[in-house]
Amino acid sequence: MRSEDSANEAHPAVGLISSRIAVLTLLFSIATIWESGRLASLADPAIWGHLRMGSWILENRRLPQAGLFSQASHAPWMDFPWGFDLLAAVAYRALGLRAMPALLMALRVGLAGISFLLGGGLRGNFWLGLVVSALTQYLFLGLGPGPAFVSMIFFGVQLLVLMESRRRRDHRMLFWLPALFFVWANFDNEFLYGIAMLCLFLLVLSVEGVGRRRRWQWLDVPETGMRVPLAFAVGGLSFLTTLLTPYTFNSYIAFFSAETSSLNRHLPGYAAMSFRQPQDYVLMLLLMAALFSMGRQRSRDVFLLALLGGCAVLSFHALRVNWLLTIASAAVIGEMNPGEREKVSEERRGRVWRSHLLAPAGLAIVLAVFALAIRVPRNRETLLAKTGEHFPVRACDYIREHRLPEPLFNSYLWGNFLTWYLPEYPVAIDFRRGLYPDEEESNYFKVMNAELPYQALPSLQRAGTLLLERGTVMAEALETMPGFQVAYQDEISLVLLHESLETKAR
Repeated sequence: MRSEDSANEAHPAVGLISSRIAVLTLLFSIATIWESGRLASLADPAIWGHLRMGSWILENRRLPQAGLFSQASHAPWMDFPWGFDLLAAVAYRALGLRAMPALLMALRVGLAGISFLLGGGLRGNFWLGLVVSALTQYLFLGLGPGPAFVSMIFFGVQLLVLMESRRRRDHRMLFWLPALFFVWANFDNEFLYGIAMLCLFLLVLSVEGVGRRRRWQWLDVPETGMRVPLAFAVGGLSFLTTLLTPYTFNSYIAFFSAETSSLNRHLPGYAAMSFRQPQDYVLMLLLMAALFSMGRQRSRDVFLLALLGGCAVLSFHALRVNWLLTIASAAVIGEMNPGEREKVSEERRGRVWRSHLLAPAGLAIVLAVFALAIRVPRNRETLLAKTGEHFPVRACDYIREHRLPEPLFNSYLWGNFLTWYLPEYPVAIDFRRGLYPDEEESNYFKVMNAELPYQALPSLQRAGTLLLERGTVMAEALETMPGFQVAYQDEISLVLLHESLETKAR
């Protein structure tokens, strides 16, 4: 009788596990299936510059030291996300243009998994983790494949390690951090956000140690069982591994220089959140849920409070880093809402989730490969036509075919694409920070917004060919201005010839 009862109990458990695996597989796959149909990765303006630099690294087997493919080709420049550039180039050699959606699919599966674990999945709260992961994926449906996506995932992994080591009172988990930072530092210099979080973690450990000795009642001081000196040693080693890049400490200098640049006011990613799109309100909802969870538990956890506050300040200040607040909120929600599984058995909880998360992740990858093979066109021309909905593919073909005069003046938004698709015409400007003089970049944005006359911009004044976005202020102004002739136009682009310079050339 006992064996029959055990079998009857096992059947519902197996059914529950199977249904959860199916739901998780769908959760991890839905964004990849969406990408296979929409091909949003081909509309990302930054990926093309990474692809161009990675291809150059593969061909020359060294890192660029100057502004290749730009009119500032002799100016020094450092390719900090060279690891991601190389990954993109290798994928492109293997898959062609299908590599762009393939990269984005892989990154989205990673984000879905990390956000599920942070949001409650690792603590046995299946449905809460499911909701948090779904909201996180929705927030970043518009984010293309790039180093920022990698930083988001690595930040989540680091936070997962820190919180699990603190909860389990096991400092050995921290030994993963130096390896994490070594890879991260070679993919994106926004690893500094991770360094800042690590410093906060170590500072809180020190404060909690003092609070434990002095028995501070106002502070939640968990008995972490961690050796603070050892944690600091791991933190120091993690910092040293971030210097194991081709550019060593220059990554730090470039990061702070970019973050404090006066040019940021012209760049949309550095604008504050406008609350004019649904994603802004979803992010606010996540933050409110995190704060409510802490309030309900009456938690005074210094680390979580400081992390949430710091990420909120940074995210509301600059839209481009709203992923910091998203990941932090997901982690706080998961931490403050433990599931029943954790209350029953910590060991069993860890064993079950480690074993059953592999199946949905593996199935999601299989589905992503299947969607890539079935839904994403193999033909390069078809994919180029899709790309041409957002970038001047036909205009570039016209410029190349008719050998229009150099130098080229181009739209900022198209600069990276032109380095990849029209490399024989060095660009006047692109996304690379630190390559162009600040005054020249600032004047570019002022001229394009009609705040200054076009003569204030040397790169425009000396240009033989101009490639602009149709419908912009400057395109409409120059189209009717004497001295400029329309050579080509289509739905998105306008090609102008500078007649005075063409006459001089003749």
